[in-house]
Amino acid sequence: MRYHLLIITLVGAIFLAACGNATSEPVAENTEPTSDTTAEAATAEPTELPAEEEVPTEDPTEAPTTEPTEEPTAEPVVEVRTFQIVPEETEASYDVQEQFLEQDLPVRAIGLTNVVEGEFQFTTGDELSGEVSRMTVDLSTLTSDSDRRDQAIRDRWLESNTYPLAEFVSTEVQNMPESYTEGEEVTFTLVGDMTIRDVTQPVTFEVRGTLEGDTVTGTATTFILMEDFGFEPPAIAGVLTVEDGVDITVNFTAVEVSDTQE
Repeated sequence: MRYHLLIITLVGAIFLAACGNATSEPVAENTEPTSDTTAEAATAEPTELPAEEEVPTEDPTEAPTTEPTEEPTAEPVVEVRTFQIVPEETEASYDVQEQFLEQDLPVRAIGLTNVVEGEFQFTTGDELSGEVSRMTVDLSTLTSDSDRRDQAIRDRWLESNTYPLAEFVSTEVQNMPESYTEGEEVTFTLVGDMTIRDVTQPVTFEVRGTLEGDTVTGTATTFILMEDFGFEPPAIAGVLTVEDGVDITVNFTAVEVSDTQE
């Protein structure tokens, strides 16, 4: 009995061993994808690439616009020009009214001289201005159409042999034109002091003048009373009387001089 049990046990062990060997061989793995896998791969949605991050860009800086600049207007050149009177081309005169008792109408007595010296300045630029630094006239050289009159003026009336010079010095220029073109005549008023026989009085000259190149020509006129300068009008009892009023005229020519010539 024990013998039969042993044989059965042995047979069973062999059987189990045979079964074990049969199942120990690996089954070849089917590496081909199944249709489900293929379909799944085909229908898989594409992976979205990450969106590119936008790099902020700066707005281009707008170049500042440059306003057109106006060119500065050239300033007029201011120039001070000095002129000296040319005696040979200048004449100073007096004009008075004489009344001879035997005549119904007065007579004009005119005395002339070209012994005149002086200088003046013009300032040119935006505006024209001027002044007479000085002007002197030798009264002792005045001559008229009567030697007798001339001698009486020198010795008794004007006493120009003792006080030969009349001098004018300007203090102010009035009524100058706002603009000036060379070659055009201008008119203005010259205010100053005149000295005759050591007596100084204010006098106003009305002036007309023309500047052409380096030469100025013109006329200056004024009116004075003899008594203002300390002398009586000439008179000869029963023969002659003279009105107390003198028209003075200076017709002048002056040329420009440089600083080294002054």
